[in-house]
Amino acid sequence: MKTSILLLLLAAPALAQEPRNTSGGELHAEQAAYDVLHYDLLLSVVPDKKAIAGALTMKAKIVAETEALLLHLDDRLRVYSVTRGEDKLLYTHEHGALRVVLPEASRAVGGEVTVKIIYGGEPREAPRPPWDGGFSWKRTASGAHWIATSCQGEGADLWWPCKDHPSDKPDTMDLHITVPANLIVASNGRLLSVAESTRPDGNVRTYNWHVSTPIANYSVALNIAPYETLSETYQSVSGDPIAVTYWVLPENVEKGKELLQEILRHMRVFEELLGPYPFRIDKYGVAETPHLGMEHQTIIAYGHGYQGGRYTDHDYDWLHNHEFAHEWWANLVTCADWKDFWIHEGIGTYMQALYLERRFGPEAYHEKMKVDRRGIINRGPVAPRVVRSTQQMYFSQDGPTAPGIDVYMKGAWFCHTLRWYLGDETFFRVLRRWAYPDPELEQVKDGGQVRFSSTEEIRAIAEEHAGRELGWLFEVYLRQPALPRLVAEQDGDVLNLRWEVPDELPFPLPVPVQVGDDVVRVEMPHGRGSVALGGRAFVVDPQHWLLKVEE
Repeated sequence: MKTSILLLLLAAPALAQEPRNTSGGELHAEQAAYDVLHYDLLLSVVPDKKAIAGALTMKAKIVAETEALLLHLDDRLRVYSVTRGEDKLLYTHEHGALRVVLPEASRAVGGEVTVKIIYGGEPREAPRPPWDGGFSWKRTASGAHWIATSCQGEGADLWWPCKDHPSDKPDTMDLHITVPANLIVASNGRLLSVAESTRPDGNVRTYNWHVSTPIANYSVALNIAPYETLSETYQSVSGDPIAVTYWVLPENVEKGKELLQEILRHMRVFEELLGPYPFRIDKYGVAETPHLGMEHQTIIAYGHGYQGGRYTDHDYDWLHNHEFAHEWWANLVTCADWKDFWIHEGIGTYMQALYLERRFGPEAYHEKMKVDRRGIINRGPVAPRVVRSTQQMYFSQDGPTAPGIDVYMKGAWFCHTLRWYLGDETFFRVLRRWAYPDPELEQVKDGGQVRFSSTEEIRAIAEEHAGRELGWLFEVYLRQPALPRLVAEQDGDVLNLRWEVPDELPFPLPVPVQVGDDVVRVEMPHGRGSVALGGRAFVVDPQHWLLKVEE
């Protein structure tokens, strides 16, 4: 087996020993008091000094009474001024919190306010990207600068001022990124223009990118290198042409051409399963990065080294496949609180198995699920009901109650078992409606297709399209950590089955049993059921559909 995502994900968080910046958690009143409408980021990147100088303009709507707006910006960066038009505003910047005092005229509920923050300095250099984020300042084989940002765990306040909470996205965003003239900037959205100018320290170019749909702050990314661009026009299932571009290092152009064709295969399968690629009004982009990868909206970070990865006897590039799945499960459908992080990572991980099944057949699907099963650790509920930060949900620094890797593997296995229970026809209808609850949204491109979601919304959608109550299944698998145990006892010619479930929770999950050459679906009302064997040999759950304690 080639390098496994399972081993990488299990190892990475454990290597982060120092206390870390984190994102989300309790929403402070001075954060909840405003809704971000637009960010405009003007940023000069100085690679030789590993420094940045920027201006962030935020337009926001006041939705509750407040004296101040609370943003965040890493303490490594210095705030030089905060203004509203020509007026200087009072502010404090300490412990990563940037509190901007609003003048009386800007506090009216329902009104809008625009503030501009001038800042700069040497941003955090990522110790272990993408898990421990910041700027990556690297060099290509030719010695050219190769730069990337990654900040999922910490939030974008590592390098620009923002409202660092998953519950708020700007409706749109503009980025104006200035770099030395020999470098190219690949970023989110679509490229509007490139302007050249001369400064005392040399020629520079400013790349003007526009994001026309809502975007999470951690998903905003810079990728800077002497890139070559490889492009194709892909015909979406919606009928729209989509610009697909791969920004590749010059020395990897030939490998990049092969990867681009695989990218198009991934696009076709995921569109057929989930509905149209959500951001086709802008582009689908991938940039070669000096770190492994990340799901930055419309500009996926790819640093897998073109090595593919074998979960079965069939090879595919799991890194791109996984990050691309996040265009639906993270960027289109976004958890409003990190307690529902499994929606991003669990469903995204499950898409890899579905891709393998579509491309290579059922055996490849089941082999992938067996690999993922080995990663489940059951340290905490996958979807707790209380507010959580990225640290609490992913980096497991608050002890055994943090689910960590389970948001990936257990989340994927929940989908796997739900598929068995609902049957393929119903399950795949549910999966598509998880992405686009209303079929008419599949044709929307202006940002109205993007939404916040939660475990409860996902459950409600599944119940609507399955026509049955599913709370018991979500409760056992997602709301508490312990797995159910399936007890099978033969009594003469009858096989008796019963579920042993934590806290005696209801769990009427049917059980597949192979009796002779036939697979029988044994119904389990009240958690118990039986099947006549007729003298034949039997195997309980022969294809391993059920997430349960492994004996």
